[in-house]
Amino acid sequence: MTLLTIVDESLRALLGEMLLPQVGKVFTATDVGEIQRILIERESPSIVLFDLNRHAELVEICREGRQEKIGFPLYMLALVSDDQLGDFMFMEGIDDYLRIPVCEYELGVRLRVATRILDLEMELTNTQKELRYTACRDPMTGLLNHNEIIDVLQRRLDLPETRGHSVSIVMMDLDSFKHTNDTYGHLSGDNVLCQTSQKLLDLTRPVDSVGRYGGDEFLIVLNNCNSEDACQLAERIRTAVEEDLPAVLDDEVNITVSVGIATACQGDSNALDLIGKADTALYEAKKDGGNKVRVAEEKPSANLKLVGEGENAGRLTD
Repeated sequence: MTLLTIVDESLRALLGEMLLPQVGKVFTATDVGEIQRILIERESPSIVLFDLNRHAELVEICREGRQEKIGFPLYMLALVSDDQLGDFMFMEGIDDYLRIPVCEYELGVRLRVATRILDLEMELTNTQKELRYTACRDPMTGLLNHNEIIDVLQRRLDLPETRGHSVSIVMMDLDSFKHTNDTYGHLSGDNVLCQTSQKLLDLTRPVDSVGRYGGDEFLIVLNNCNSEDACQLAERIRTAVEEDLPAVLDDEVNITVSVGIATACQGDSNALDLIGKADTALYEAKKDGGNKVRVAEEKPSANLKLVGEGENAGRLTD
């Protein structure tokens, strides 16, 4: 908890002695600009104590601070010359006020109340963050869940700055995953899914989004990524899974993936349509034996392209 004050000399000695044990950090500013700077840089909930008669502009500054730093609550405690002014300022956004001259005991009580309110607001904020995180995550892998990864793709396609920049998606599916579950058990299968998820996170960029589409299917949204770059990434993923994942089961077993790629063309604006293209390419990779990468082409006349497997990895063929 942080207390920001801008008061006259008569109160500074009192504040320094009584407030530190209650709020943790006390900053006594010399001007409004310093308060504004601290509000922008603050990293904890804050109480702002100020003389309303001298620094009424702080009300607007604090309102802006609330909007810009939603994650950290802000409490305005104003010192006023009369109750009528204090009551009016409630409508302007202050949280509480004290009459001047300040009573030390009453100030202590108000600060304890403010601290309790801020603690509750921070707890509520953290709970809301956890709920938002849980609502959009797959509970097993921690990746974005089915609905969220589709929403991410749709939002990306809707952005004006997306025009002129490629958005590619990678749809991948573990080959013969049912056999893995039946042979080694569902706990081992879950472990394979989690290790695959981590591998995808390791191989993608922070600006990309990785989701569990369902079952053993994964969807990756690649921002500002053309088809060729998406192919290279998909081939790295295919190779990494084939080489590294069998060790998860501690056995001589093949774990491979089939991959379908689609890149948004001019005019593509529907996430499900783009996913459908990638899914068709994925189906062709599976139909051709699995452990392959295929690309859905922009032209309907040549809608699929084999990227590679094994010693041909990374080589484009017609």
